[in-house]
Amino acid sequence: MGEIFSHTAQGKDALPLASAQAVQTYRLLGVSPFSMTEDGNLSWAEPALASRLLRAAQTLLPGTEAALEGRLEPPYCRLRRAALSQLTWDGARYCVQYPIDLYDGQKIWVEERGQRLTGNGRQAGKILSTLADIDDRKRSEQDLIYRASHDPLTGLWNETRLRSGFVFLEAASKAADISFTLLRLRLSNLADINTSFGYDAGDRLLNSIASRLSSEVLAPHMTGRVSGSTFVIGLMGCGASDVKPRLETLLSKLSAELYDSPQGTLKAEFVVSSVAVSPHHQVEIETLFSQSAMAMERAQKLGKAYLAYSAALHGKPKIVSNNATTSDDIIAALNDRRVSLAYQPIVDAKTHAIHHHECLLRLRQGDNEIVSAGAFIMAAERLGIVHLLDRRALELASQTLGRYPTIRLALNVSAATVKDEKTAAAYLEALRGLGTAAPRVTLELTETVALGDPALASRFSVQARALGCEFSIDDFGSGHTSFQNLMAIEADSIKIDGSFVKDLSLTPHKQTFVRMMVDLAQTFSVKTVAEMVETPEDAQLLKRLGVDYLQGYLFGTPSAAPAGHEA
Repeated sequence: MGEIFSHTAQGKDALPLASAQAVQTYRLLGVSPFSMTEDGNLSWAEPALASRLLRAAQTLLPGTEAALEGRLEPPYCRLRRAALSQLTWDGARYCVQYPIDLYDGQKIWVEERGQRLTGNGRQAGKILSTLADIDDRKRSEQDLIYRASHDPLTGLWNETRLRSGFVFLEAASKAADISFTLLRLRLSNLADINTSFGYDAGDRLLNSIASRLSSEVLAPHMTGRVSGSTFVIGLMGCGASDVKPRLETLLSKLSAELYDSPQGTLKAEFVVSSVAVSPHHQVEIETLFSQSAMAMERAQKLGKAYLAYSAALHGKPKIVSNNATTSDDIIAALNDRRVSLAYQPIVDAKTHAIHHHECLLRLRQGDNEIVSAGAFIMAAERLGIVHLLDRRALELASQTLGRYPTIRLALNVSAATVKDEKTAAAYLEALRGLGTAAPRVTLELTETVALGDPALASRFSVQARALGCEFSIDDFGSGHTSFQNLMAIEADSIKIDGSFVKDLSLTPHKQTFVRMMVDLAQTFSVKTVAEMVETPEDAQLLKRLGVDYLQGYLFGTPSAAPAGHEA
């Protein structure tokens, strides 16, 4: 540390002053150098830096160790003194972190580190130190610790913390020889609220419910949020015969009160399941949660508002697979903002300049790994809620369109969204909200859907194009679309199915099919896009065949930021 200080002509006992280069370095690092003498005095080498760090006038900077420690809580004073007491030899170093009171009543975390340079004992020597602002880092660490056990939206315990809590709840119940019950409450109309009023309204409703649960479910009972629309409650001293009356009381307080929002009053509707455990029954916590999830799924299938778990719900004991995606998982991912977009460039076949990007859904898993949402989308289609993913993709695309005024995007629209009159109307209304950005959007509908109901696809196409959007048929060639169907749908472009493009230069019969599709498209003045272009040879051949645009790993992989438009 000594090399970054320079002594004045007054001798080695003068206050070390930081060199101009060191001062600049300290300023960039956000730290302030100072020295401590044997009599406990502090000297700030650059008072301006210290003033900035401690947010105080230079005249208010602590001039003694006592003044500095006067701004620390007693435990941190002891921690600091213990660190300094270890400086028993010349060159010894120390480092200590603590929160310090500022003059405006706030606190910040700082890191003090230094080195003893002269003398044979701390009281006989001089210590050169620095004080650094680590408040952001500390708060991030504390936030990570908090998020490890709490739901970031509501502040309730998350599933990991709840499972640990149930271990103690079970042990306490056994010790007191009383029963306990796990209640699982699912906000069954959250998807409708998100669709009708937006995700912010859904978040406000979830927060209101969480607040009321916190005021009603007090220790030794516990409550938490385990997914987007589901809360779990642990009731100590509650057996199978006590569940229903206690549940009715709780639901009356949750459902009867009004949930006000800018869109008006929101109504909370619940589906509930329960698992009661007697003090003489041994149960694994994992099994307990699985049984409640099983009862919840069965209640939803049967259209019941409440169902208690029993062995009769299945033929033989089994645990619900954690790998089976449920509607609750999908809504949780949407509400937790774990669904995002990746952008793959689509380039001009002649110049290779980026023409637009296709938006592909991505899912952030519990371990923060970002993966393709393909299986997730299939599950949503199976469960009949894929329109929620389509709407979320459109919302995210809308933000991107606003962020980059020249970008053009292609969005996939599912068959379920188009075929259902209500979801199709809602999607078109959201498109209308794009305003002047709509002409920069291309909607892609798979050929199998277009072929299955050309009239319906045509109607949706006409309405979308009236708003300024372009319309494209995806996976063209996989369903052998006829000339008549292509004319009826009036697509602006077709995307040639990747199975015809991969290894095109090595497969003569594929070349014949692609040439026929390009000729067909050109007959109707329809642009063509070839996907899964992976080699220069295939790209060159597609260009010669007259394809307009190319997409594939040769020109860019899907990424979080659109190529050529990085923030």
